[in-house]
Amino acid sequence: MTIRGILVDFYGTLARATTWVSADEVLAEHGYTLDDEHRAIYYADGLDGVEHDEHSQSRDHYVSWQRERTLAMLAASDVHPGEYETIIEKLRAGAESRVLEPYDEVPDVLAALRARSLPVVVCSNWDWDLREAMAESGLAHTVDAMVSSAWVGARKPHPRIYAAALDELGLPAGDVLFVGDTWGPDVAGPLEVGCRSLYLRRAGHWPDGTAPPDLAGTTVAADLTGILELLDQPPRAAGA
Repeated sequence: MTIRGILVDFYGTLARATTWVSADEVLAEHGYTLDDEHRAIYYADGLDGVEHDEHSQSRDHYVSWQRERTLAMLAASDVHPGEYETIIEKLRAGAESRVLEPYDEVPDVLAALRARSLPVVVCSNWDWDLREAMAESGLAHTVDAMVSSAWVGARKPHPRIYAAALDELGLPAGDVLFVGDTWGPDVAGPLEVGCRSLYLRRAGHWPDGTAPPDLAGTTVAADLTGILELLDQPPRAAGA
């Protein structure tokens, strides 16, 4: 299969937070805990595959939806309403103190892909400020385009976000490799729309609860250099 373009996830694939204040930490400071169900919704993993057009009309609409989800998370954690604004302010300050950095090999791999004239588009379940997050990571000028679920109105593995990313590439799915660290959004979803996939399993990475126990037949890589290794594989002979 000829690969003519790359779609790549952002968080956990290109970059990670080296400094971060989590909702769990802020809630614990006030004597509260967050259950797994509402943690997934707050961080949006529990909304994967869902359309949210009404919240993607503008940045203001999206930020308002984020606040609504935060308030729902606080209510589910039995936080006293009188503490809502204090906790929300701590979460906001924590987000502003976040430090995003690329994984060590990422800049060189993206430079190598550019040298091969292979277009790269980021396709991410992120908020409205994906461009700013990419810039913070020092990666904004290393890719050809970006697609955030916030702008599209649907989260991976919804087919609409892949269609938007493929439109940015200007290539059919069969010519595209999708690379990411989460099975459902970055492997199963892309395969469903006809892309080839590369599943990242970084050492020490957070667990991927969406992955099946058996990865037989899946192309797996320890980091992003797996893209270059895959591209350099000799073509298979017909019938092999």
